[in-house]
Amino acid sequence: MITGGLAKMSEHYIARVTTKGQVTVPLELRKSLNIKEGDYILFEKKGSRVEIRKMIPFNDFEEFARPIRERFQKEGITPRDVEEAINWARRGVK
Repeated sequence: MITGGLAKMSEHYIARVTTKGQVTVPLELRKSLNIKEGDYILFEKKGSRVEIRKMIPFNDFEEFARPIRERFQKEGITPRDVEEAINWARRGVK
């Protein structure tokens, strides 16, 4: 089904890019992600793919940090591992 330049295929959506590089986020996605006018969207390039997420306000650090904390726990990354990685990276910067 294609309506208004958008096509829905299960949980996949297609939108046309305008001459200004703008894309309309489909209404169903805006509702499900609670995206409102003035919100910021994060575009993350992953190889040849792009992930789009609603940005979490910086004042809600707990929610911002949750996925990072969960990934660290899942992969067994400790605070010491993070500190060692930072120190390693700093040694490479001159």
